[in-house]
Amino acid sequence: MYEKGNFKESLCEDAQGLLALYEASYMRVEGEKVLDDALELTKTHLAIIAKDPSCDSLLRTQIQEALKQPLRKRLPRLEAVRYIPIYQQDVSHNEVLLKLAKSDFNVLQSMHKEELSQICK
Repeated sequence: MYEKGNFKESLCEDAQGLLALYEASYMRVEGEKVLDDALELTKTHLAIIAKDPSCDSLLRTQIQEALKQPLRKRLPRLEAVRYIPIYQQDVSHNEVLLKLAKSDFNVLQSMHKEELSQICK
């Protein structure tokens, strides 16, 4: 049987899980009390974790970005250019996926430049 206090403590020790719950809580619809509570809980604890000097700098960056604006409220293409360097620093990153993301971004950027050039002519 789970005890509310122990659940909170174990969740707060898992900063990545807390960050995932924070992002997921933005998928709520009006009146979802559990997700409203989850949002408040995660905001508070993530802010505390981000201020902790022993917090991993990569994690701190992710938390600070999320607290400024959650993923759901960001423009996907702008988020890609912001996230690629963060993902690159992650020791468990997938090199092929990273190359694909960079190539995709560069190709799309080239297309936009070409379209803009055509419009300006």
